[in-house]
Amino acid sequence: MADKRNILVSVITQVVVSMALLAVAVGIYVVLLKTKPRPQASDEPPAMRRVEVMHVIEVPVRRQWTGFGTAAAMDSADVPVQVSAIVVEVPRHIVAGAEIKDGDVLAVFDKSDFVQQVNILSQRIAEIDAQHDQLRVEEASLGQRAGLAGKETELAERELERVLDAFERKGANQREIDRAEEALTVKQRLETIAKEERDKIAPRRAQLAAKRLGLDAQLALANKDVERCTVRSPLGGVIQAVDVEVGERLAVGERVARVVSLQRIEVALRLPGGARAAIAVGDEVILTSRSATTQSWPGQVARIGPQDDETTRTMAVYVEVEQDPHDSAAGGLAPGLFVQGTVVSSEVELRSVVPRRSLLGDRLLLIQDNVVRSYPVQVVFHVQDEFPQIGVAAEQWAVLAEPLPAGALVVVNAARSLPEGLEVEAIPLNGPPRRARVRSGEPDVMGSGTPDTRSGPGVGR
Repeated sequence: MADKRNILVSVITQVVVSMALLAVAVGIYVVLLKTKPRPQASDEPPAMRRVEVMHVIEVPVRRQWTGFGTAAAMDSADVPVQVSAIVVEVPRHIVAGAEIKDGDVLAVFDKSDFVQQVNILSQRIAEIDAQHDQLRVEEASLGQRAGLAGKETELAERELERVLDAFERKGANQREIDRAEEALTVKQRLETIAKEERDKIAPRRAQLAAKRLGLDAQLALANKDVERCTVRSPLGGVIQAVDVEVGERLAVGERVARVVSLQRIEVALRLPGGARAAIAVGDEVILTSRSATTQSWPGQVARIGPQDDETTRTMAVYVEVEQDPHDSAAGGLAPGLFVQGTVVSSEVELRSVVPRRSLLGDRLLLIQDNVVRSYPVQVVFHVQDEFPQIGVAAEQWAVLAEPLPAGALVVVNAARSLPEGLEVEAIPLNGPPRRARVRSGEPDVMGSGTPDTRSGPGVGR
């Protein structure tokens, strides 16, 4: 019983002490709360939010159209083999990625069979030439024989005339006349045979000449085949692929190597069909690639496809780029690269433009009498350009269909939370627009006080 009583006393003591400590802590908190200093209220009005704004200026703008396409080399060649033979040599420097010149040897084929064919044809031509020489000898001999036969015929004719004259004078008989006529007939027959043999020389000569021409053609082809055993590059550039090895036998038409020139590159850009009326041959184009690092290449429209694609509603614009393959600092446009192209129209329009970041959907935030107002606008198109005459740093711009109210201040960054009706302090980034005269012969444009000495807006990067 004594132990239970001691335990109960101990518990009661602990509870009383805890409650006493808690009461002391509450008392201290109340005292500190009652004695803390009170800040004095300020009679000044709250500061207004500061907002960056800009004056809208009309500037000359060229419309831009953006499309995509794949670069392709305008000068390339799949070099084929033109004879069926065995590869006996591939130069050590002929490997993929190597740079070569026009006429460099790509591969050498076994030409022994074609050399033998040349020798055979050469011997046949020599035989034809020998037959020509023989004809010349025969022609001279037959000409002499025909001449002698003609003289013998003349003698036989005169002899017959003498016999006939003697017969009329009763100095010859019929038998002598018959012998003279028979002799004349024999001489005439011999003369005819000699002339016939002589006249056969011309057709035989023509036949030999035709054979010679045929053999000459065959010899030319055989010599050409000997030359074709050495395959050379038809253009200078870079080897993309080598498809032959030493000891391999290739058939006519199989590819030896592919050579690509990097000097002229063409890109077939696919643009919206509605751009056809605003794009012309010669318009500036900027091609960009953002695969690893952003690169750009200037070009121009070389050709325009005549027909729109019915499925994608796009048109084809062919852009040519001239570049120096050895200029490593410029970064060459490689065939097969997928690029974005921006075509800049040559037509210039005077339009109001605002930074693209100032748009909030299809509305702008204007500051009128230091109060935020929402204003609906219609955007005609967007451009990527620089307008130093505006005095606001931006690359992406929205071109407005209609000008804004006079003296309007546009909030540059519409991403800030600015409810309509909020009173703010406007911080202009540029001066109000005023009439500025440019070079003689050009129309006046609205500027910020600095004349625009450019011939037109720059091309977007």
